[in-house]
Amino acid sequence: MRATGIVAEFNPLHNGHVYCMEQARSITGADALVVAMSGNFVQRGEPAILDKWTRAGLALECGADLVVEIPALYCLGNAGQYADAGVRVLEALGKVDHLVFGSECGNTELLTRIVEFFREHAEQIEHEKSDLRDKRFSYPAATEKAYAAVREQYRTEGESDEDLERELKVLRSSNDILALEYIASCRSARPHAIRREGALYSDPLDEKFKYQSATSLRAWALDGRDISRYVPECTSKALSEIHITGPDTDKWHDALRYAVMMTASDDIEDCPSGGEGLANLMKSSVYDSYSWTKLARLVKSRRYTFTRIMRLCAQVLLGIRRAEFDEIQPGYIRVLGFNDTGRKLLSEIRKDESNDLPVITNISKSIRKLGDQERKLLELDIHAADIYNLMTGRDMKKESEYVRNPVIL
Repeated sequence: MRATGIVAEFNPLHNGHVYCMEQARSITGADALVVAMSGNFVQRGEPAILDKWTRAGLALECGADLVVEIPALYCLGNAGQYADAGVRVLEALGKVDHLVFGSECGNTELLTRIVEFFREHAEQIEHEKSDLRDKRFSYPAATEKAYAAVREQYRTEGESDEDLERELKVLRSSNDILALEYIASCRSARPHAIRREGALYSDPLDEKFKYQSATSLRAWALDGRDISRYVPECTSKALSEIHITGPDTDKWHDALRYAVMMTASDDIEDCPSGGEGLANLMKSSVYDSYSWTKLARLVKSRRYTFTRIMRLCAQVLLGIRRAEFDEIQPGYIRVLGFNDTGRKLLSEIRKDESNDLPVITNISKSIRKLGDQERKLLELDIHAADIYNLMTGRDMKKESEYVRNPVIL
């Protein structure tokens, strides 16, 4: 049995995600579709609108056969760390030989060419980027300008300004940027880009689009507005029946302010997204903020993107320190759910011993068998789930990671 992988957050799962899963099966002819999914905290740096078990169940209802979790550490990392962990978890299963992802351009050849240029001229690009960072350009802006400067030096005869602009447009598009990271992370899986249809990542909800952005759908759902036209029926049902959350709902802001006030400046600086005086700015901004998002906006600057500060907020809340987790790689495959096809795939993986990381379906039985580094990663996942359950009013014992079993469809 051969499988195709998708890295996703499904925050929430909408019709565009269903389209992507359908295309993934069609393009690759896979026997099974495996999703590596973010847990209770997502790469944007905030709690997921629905808990990971609910989102795993929705994924299974809408086309996935097996759902595995990306460890919380990488969900709250930068795009490269998130993509690399997602791909690593999928490839470690030993059965995933295709990786499918959405992108604005939908051009796998163009994306691969850009990745190869980055690799071939890494030293020059990093030098240019460092100079631009010293001039207080944000990381994305510095990356684009550095690429443009070096790329211009290697322009070949016949290449036009339009050719270069097409590449630079990729570096300005959120899903294209993530697509570059997926391709760069692939070791054995073959990458396939699917052109993103409908609204772009940050677009507000617009009824002219068949597919809306998850960002706009979250905003509408949290505001109590009807999004049933744009999501599967099972997602609508979950949003209406299960507690939904966001950084500016529940008591997240109070918990964040408490964490900032109780955490030493040096420890905030040691968070993966910290450094360069952000701790002092965050501590002083606590008194003027009235929401998690407001606090992040007060700390944001031309040099530091909003999403980096959002991730820093989550890292402070969860107590993630760079020194403690530096250079740790994903060390296990945590199963969140499966259907009959997924069960057969898991059986083959175990029988053939094709996986190169331990597959976990029961934490209580598995955690003692992990090495120190892997156990530390899993304990952070458990901690993140406990905080999420506490803040959203769930039963801490019944919803404990030690109690929950994979969703079976």
